[in-house]
Amino acid sequence: MADTILLISKDRSITRKVRDACEKLDAELTCVGKLADAEPTLADRLPDVILCNYATFETLRQDHPRACVLLYAEPADSEQAIEAIKQGALDYLVTPIQPDTLVPHLKDALRISRDMRVPAVYEEPKDDDAVDRIIGQSPAMRDVYKLIGLIAPRDVNVLITGESGTGKELIARAILHHSPRKHQPFLAVNCAAIPETLIESELFGHEKGAFTGATLRRVGKFEQCHGGTLFLDEIGDIPPATQAKLLRVLQDQTFQRLGGSKMITSDVRIVGATHQPLEKLIAEGRFRQDLYFRLKVASIDVPPLREREVDAILIAHQLVRRYNRNFGTDIRSFSPEVLPVLLKYPWPGNVRELENAIKAALVVARGTVMRLEFLPEHIRKAAQRASSPATPGAAAAVEPPTGEARAIAQKLAAQPALDGQLYDAATAMIEREIIRVALERCDGQLAPAARLLGMSRTTLRKKIASHGIRTSTSVEFDG
Repeated sequence: MADTILLISKDRSITRKVRDACEKLDAELTCVGKLADAEPTLADRLPDVILCNYATFETLRQDHPRACVLLYAEPADSEQAIEAIKQGALDYLVTPIQPDTLVPHLKDALRISRDMRVPAVYEEPKDDDAVDRIIGQSPAMRDVYKLIGLIAPRDVNVLITGESGTGKELIARAILHHSPRKHQPFLAVNCAAIPETLIESELFGHEKGAFTGATLRRVGKFEQCHGGTLFLDEIGDIPPATQAKLLRVLQDQTFQRLGGSKMITSDVRIVGATHQPLEKLIAEGRFRQDLYFRLKVASIDVPPLREREVDAILIAHQLVRRYNRNFGTDIRSFSPEVLPVLLKYPWPGNVRELENAIKAALVVARGTVMRLEFLPEHIRKAAQRASSPATPGAAAAVEPPTGEARAIAQKLAAQPALDGQLYDAATAMIEREIIRVALERCDGQLAPAARLLGMSRTTLRKKIASHGIRTSTSVEFDG
């Protein structure tokens, strides 16, 4: 379904510019001269974004407090526009509207609207396009679901960690969807994408004249998100000076705009995310330890795709269903030789890389079956290397600990209780110890241990259970 934008204006110049912008965004535009003319549209379905002036917004918010509104105002009315933002408007444009700024403003407004309206869920929806879904049935993802259920209802700050591309923002929106603040604003800020000189203004706003080029007062994300949830992605990239100001907000919920003296109160729940080890940044003096503890009241570590077993196949099927329409394809199933490749490839870019691979495959796909030759070449080759048998004689090249092995065999053979069971007992003992050593070397992580042993994670998990081995950050044996 296309994004919908409602413009309430009698200004033909604004109408023309907004219509041009909507064509670039492939958005459906409805234009009316006054709010009364928009009531049929508002009664049928609330548009994704409404563009109007301050006077219209005052009336509109009384009947439609959840409407996502983008204001346009003359420079002289900027104070009113700022007041409107404090009351729930997304942002404002200064007239005359510049076409080159209109498209990004509308694009951001549509994204915010989608974040506020579309929940991230991990249940199976009836309509694949209705929600952004967290896909996964692996034990690692089931643990994440449990944490979301425990953390979301409690109004505490959350730190989400994990490699790039694992879907940390989706986890953040799932927390929002299951939290008491789900009907309040949700804003996402990519701290790594904002220049260091602008990050403070982006978060806390600035007063007119605060720095060169600050011709108008700007309301920051904390002020806009009052009462809601603010997602700070790549929080490890926030510069030290801004970290100190962020710490104060977390401590007493007050801050000052850049260049201002007035204390502003903002009740915001912070969900931070990073792919960097913050503990290492703290040791290097690049991240404040007190801020770290304020952020990490609760934490969720999102597992990489290579440790999620069959989830890669589940996600690939969902992505194909999602993008079939975009690429004009009709892929309905995967050929048998594709599935092992998806499972064996390590996916260093995680879900984001898998998504790009599916898009690339759909570009060249034909027919209704996803075939191996459609996948990018580097993925096919990497999976083929992982499947190749070891070089002949490789095992023989490793010097066996003959003396130790013989001593162990002699001790076992001397035990009368093992008469007739010596081979099975020795094999089980060696297998158990090899698995323990592999797990210890891999810090208890199943995926790398399985690769080291040369077996599947499912097989390894069964053997761990049969031998009574407990796994955590250390490995212990019951019995």
